Order: sequence, then C-alpha cells, then structure tokens
Amino acid sequence: MTRVLFVEGRDESALRAFALGIALPWRLLARSEQGLYLLEVTHPGEETESAAAALADVRAWTFDVLDERPGE
Repeated sequence: MTRVLFVEGRDESALRAFALGIALPWRLLARSEQGLYLLEVTHPGEETESAAAALADVRAWTFDVLDERPGE
C-alpha cells in the first residue's frame, strides 16, 4: 500500500529545506493567492512523518492510497 504525507504551511523555504533533506519522491505545491504551500511526500517512513509533525507552524497528515487512476 502506498502512503502519502502532506505538510501544509506558509513558509516555502522551510518546506523546501525539509524536502531537500529527505531521499524520497516529493512535490511542493503552491496556492499563491493564499500564500499557502503543500509538500507531498510519497512513501514516507515513520521517521519522516515524525519529523514533519515536529516542524514549526505546519499541519501534517499521512494518508493511505486506496485507489488511483494511472496516468497516461
């Protein structure tokens, strides 16, 4: 089963620094009009999940992928 970690915050540089420090697939998304950033990390381990939860001024969630449509 695939797990995906989402880390939401307003500090782009902090989320980018966190992402660059992990050796996992990730994407950094932006909602510019709200000054909001979302880091998506695929296959996080417990250590990565704990580290994300410990970051200041962020919210972090981990989800299990139940189903998905493959890309073309």
